[in-house]
Amino acid sequence: MPGVNANFSDLSTALSSSSVMSGDTLYVEPSATTYSGGTLTKALTIIGNGYFTTNTQFITNNAGLQANMDNSKITSLTFNPGSAGSTVMGVYISNSLIIATSNITIKRNIFWSNQLLISNYQTPGYASLSNIDIRQNVFVGASNSSGIAPYSFSATGGYTISNINVQNNIFIGYYCGLSLPVGMSGVVQNNVFDGTSGVGLNAYNFQIDNNIAINSAFTANNCVYFNNIANNTIFGTTNSNQQNISTTALFSNYSTSLTETRYTLATAGPGAGTGFGGIDVGVFGGPDPYKLSGIPPVPTIYSLTAPATTSTSTLSVTISTRSND
Repeated sequence: MPGVNANFSDLSTALSSSSVMSGDTLYVEPSATTYSGGTLTKALTIIGNGYFTTNTQFITNNAGLQANMDNSKITSLTFNPGSAGSTVMGVYISNSLIIATSNITIKRNIFWSNQLLISNYQTPGYASLSNIDIRQNVFVGASNSSGIAPYSFSATGGYTISNINVQNNIFIGYYCGLSLPVGMSGVVQNNVFDGTSGVGLNAYNFQIDNNIAINSAFTANNCVYFNNIANNTIFGTTNSNQQNISTTALFSNYSTSLTETRYTLATAGPGAGTGFGGIDVGVFGGPDPYKLSGIPPVPTIYSLTAPATTSTSTLSVTISTRSND
């Protein structure tokens, strides 16, 4: 980003720098240029600018959230042993993100036609992993079947990966879904699976609550699932699950225009207050609802105005800021 007085000009250099210590935070400036990826071997927090602040392919934007509307776009990230305790938020992942250690938080990011993978194949002795928190992200599948793996978020490995928390995420598009096979365990709650290919959710040994599935498939092995809603029959009607619920009845404005707000529930609809524990189903329900555009929980400048020229010795500048949760 020309003119920005930053410590580093690319992310890969920052990740490998000896001056970046475990516990540090890296703010990734929004830029029209994609940052090269890298591997984390120390505990870091990486914060970007969010997404959908301008129209992105077929997704309609949320205007007025950031003064600089570019993304903090990163090709790929790998969390290797040594990086336990790391968090990444507010970034656009253009290729892949691999988690190969425990205690990792992936929050408020977008994955566009690529994969997030949890795997212990890269750990010494295929060590067991635990405490992987995946929340408030958007996973967008390809517009057709070419060039995209069957699942946008999956877990694999030879040993146990436990306490995987998948919460308040949006899975949308062709071949976009979630695969959590044998050897995994955790919770899948308050997500939306809005697909066209019938991929949806494939899970083994998970607690699955308060999710919404639209034109998606569901394969449950040794799972318990309560208070989920689908527009087909995949969840059935036991355990307070609901089936054959139309999007017109469920949402206040589910239109052909793709926005995050299309998943806002109808006030008196079948999803309002019908989740496990009496909360709303879907991404805007629960204790930590989905945040529009993945805006990270740090103060932001959402408006900046200044004249291009001045005829006096002063320049009137107006800066508008907000704190974010």
